[in-house]
Amino acid sequence: MKIQNKGKKRTALRITAIVILPVLCVAAVFCNAFIPRNVADYYCTNIFPYLSKPMQSINMFFHYSLTENFVVVLAPLFVIGLVVWCVFLVKRFMSHGALSYLYKSFRNLFVLILIGAIIFQAMHGFNYKRTHVTKAMILTEEELTFEDYCAALKWAYMGMIEARSHLGEDYNGVAHMDESFENSALYACSLLDAFSEEYNVPLSENYVRAKPVSMSHYWSYTHIVGMYDPFLAEVNVNTDYMSINEFPITLCHELCHAKGYASETDCNTLATLACCSASRADFRYAGYYEIFWNLYYVADDIAEATGEVVPEFPVTSEMTPVYRDMRASHIYWRQIDNEVDRIKEILGIDITEASDVVNDTFLKTNGESGVESYHVPDSVYVRFYLTYAGAEDA
Repeated sequence: MKIQNKGKKRTALRITAIVILPVLCVAAVFCNAFIPRNVADYYCTNIFPYLSKPMQSINMFFHYSLTENFVVVLAPLFVIGLVVWCVFLVKRFMSHGALSYLYKSFRNLFVLILIGAIIFQAMHGFNYKRTHVTKAMILTEEELTFEDYCAALKWAYMGMIEARSHLGEDYNGVAHMDESFENSALYACSLLDAFSEEYNVPLSENYVRAKPVSMSHYWSYTHIVGMYDPFLAEVNVNTDYMSINEFPITLCHELCHAKGYASETDCNTLATLACCSASRADFRYAGYYEIFWNLYYVADDIAEATGEVVPEFPVTSEMTPVYRDMRASHIYWRQIDNEVDRIKEILGIDITEASDVVNDTFLKTNGESGVESYHVPDSVYVRFYLTYAGAEDA
């Protein structure tokens, strides 16, 4: 009777585990959706910096991407492990121990998922719920006019042209980064700290070392140029083509994730505005470039609807070097797209499209608006200009 009772208890415990573990995993994955904003703000400001510092400090001693190396090593090991698991499963079926083997596999898998979900929430997920950066900067809330857009557009244009005039060019007349990746990564971290202090943005003050990815060319097939790994607290940046128009913002964007902001909108806002305040011309150029083209098309749409006239900045002679930089970037991404198309013809898989779907799903799972969340509302830049830059000009 005792043996039978033990067997029944063991069976009951296993059934309970089979039910509870998936429920706990689901709760851990989606729990950030129910975190109150004030709790998230307190966590991100007072707990996250200390929680992330140990791993960020360890990362500082490695010049290369730990994330990339783990992926390269673990991917084949996962395939080998899956084959070994199947072999053992077949053996267990033959020896009538398959159910126990499947239960243990199920239990171990969901325990790993649960641990991973908890780490993700602590290192990134909760940060999605914090107050948006525009609230911290206390931007003006006055109704915007067409004249406001034009004034901000001129500010961005003048900043872009001024910064571009200080950049060196290669033999094709294309501007590139002024310094090495390592120096730029160090500068970007300091730049964000300075911007945070000046505009009262609660970023973590931890030093975060961004890492170049060796297999960046193949990573470009996904059209992803940067990634924050919350499990290793590591910033990874695509260095296959360090476009002068995009690279500084990408670098700052990923560092913002590591410094406590999860929202793509917030990180792009911080990265772009911080670049505009940089002492280095290559960073300023990228920031003003992003704002200029963001505002120009919006102002043009407003003008078309109201009969107003937008200043013809795009046709000025000063824009010629800018167009050379844009063309170089376009040529690179066209080559990447051609390679992706050839892979699709062979394997029937569009890597870029699949990556977009995965990224869109991931962001929506965390309460974002999918890949659209990368776009910063044009009004943010205008309001920043009116609140700070415009006030300084006046």
